[in-house]
Amino acid sequence: MPENWVWTTVDELCDVVRGGSPRPAGDEKYYNGAIPFLKVADLTKDDEIYVYKAEYTIKEAGLKKTRLVNEGTLLLTNSGATLGVPKITTFSTTFNDGIAAFLYINKEIQLYLYWFLKSKTDSFRKIDQGAAQPNLNTDLIKSIPIPLPPLTEQKRIIKP
Repeated sequence: MPENWVWTTVDELCDVVRGGSPRPAGDEKYYNGAIPFLKVADLTKDDEIYVYKAEYTIKEAGLKKTRLVNEGTLLLTNSGATLGVPKITTFSTTFNDGIAAFLYINKEIQLYLYWFLKSKTDSFRKIDQGAAQPNLNTDLIKSIPIPLPPLTEQKRIIKP
């Protein structure tokens, strides 16, 4: 690693929280309202950096069973065969428990973290926790080591 880079972990850069899912799924008490509700399929359906819409919605009653994040929040799928897919929201949204959110991250390093996480998708899927399906709980996500270059180098790395 270059001399001016540092090792850090996700939890030193931001808070990580998991979403929630109103149960039972599809219950009219919670679903089909005006509030966007992301599911894993919304994040894994394409290779875009950003997620532009949610296929599902919830009602105000569903807010008590999930989390609401602001536009521009970095997300990561955290369970099943499609875990390890990052996306950045383009709208305020709620999200289910198969997704984790990175809160209070410095916006200047968000794209670098996005590309770093994207580069680790395959290795995330190989993590063996002895469960039937792979799962990245928030403690595992928080402890991910990250080589962090100076900001000018980060911008050069993520430049298309």
